Amino acid sequence: MRPLSSQKIMPVILGMMLLVTWLGSLGRFWWLFDLFAHFRLQYVLVCFVIGVFAWWRRHAWTAAFAGASCFWNIWLIVSIPGSGFTPVETIRGEAPLRVLTFNVLTTNLQRKAVVDYVLSTDADIVCLIELTQAWRGDLEPLYRKYPKHADGLSFGNFSVACFTRLPLRTFEILDVPTLVVHLEHAGRPLTFIGAHPPRPFGEQNSQERKRHIHELAALLKPMSGEVILVCDLNSTPWCEGMRILMTESGLGFHSIPPVWMPTWSVGRPQMIPIDHVLVKGGLLVQKREVGPDLGSDHRPVLVEITPAPLSPDDVPPRR
Repeated sequence: MRPLSSQKIMPVILGMMLLVTWLGSLGRFWWLFDLFAHFRLQYVLVCFVIGVFAWWRRHAWTAAFAGASCFWNIWLIVSIPGSGFTPVETIRGEAPLRVLTFNVLTTNLQRKAVVDYVLSTDADIVCLIELTQAWRGDLEPLYRKYPKHADGLSFGNFSVACFTRLPLRTFEILDVPTLVVHLEHAGRPLTFIGAHPPRPFGEQNSQERKRHIHELAALLKPMSGEVILVCDLNSTPWCEGMRILMTESGLGFHSIPPVWMPTWSVGRPQMIPIDHVLVKGGLLVQKREVGPDLGSDHRPVLVEITPAPLSPDDVPPRR
């Protein structure tokens, strides 16, 4: 039997590499496929390189497959529902609500840098994830600036803490790691939720994350009025976990800036966006900023949220 030539083997190898990018779209059927869904940004580059190489080696079908795969991943990135749009309505003149979320990393040694950055943002609501009791002494400046706070620092890597200058009515920890805080903003009730589902590494953790997202969606769906969810969801905008949350909860990104900028492992090959702010009740994310490296494997995310835009009929005439 004659051995297969590299001319015949190469398209098969390249085709199998490209197939991985499509398997990520089947995440609802198997947890391992869903892991493939997270790396769309990387797939764009890989597909482009494979396409150029295949074209150079005159593997026409492989080059075409690579081109289709590249455009598919680009489409998934740019077509995230509610992300990167310009509202046709007129935005209200009310001052925006500044919200900061940051997974600080339990073992982070740059605690002073974290606290200094949080203070410098002058956010109205701050959600810090993975805080522990060991951090409490370093948080004293935050306690002074934000006398109203709610936390569950005893839950280790799944702890969620909220600091705010807004009137705080009540708060509750419904399920580790979900913190629900009932606030008041501009004379209106505002529900703020911080969450941190498990990482989807392994079948058991993936099922646990999926269960938590289903429960989180069930909690959010009946909520009326203005609602803000901030989370290290351990899910990218184009994976199955995010699809479940948005479909079942009624929340969305509703963001003028795009939400695909990486927030985890930034600057490394595996960087992906998994820290999110979602809203409902007519709220709109007007600005979004990914913060600096502060010793965590995550980056802080600072957003400005405005009330529901005015319809053209509600805009007062110019005089």
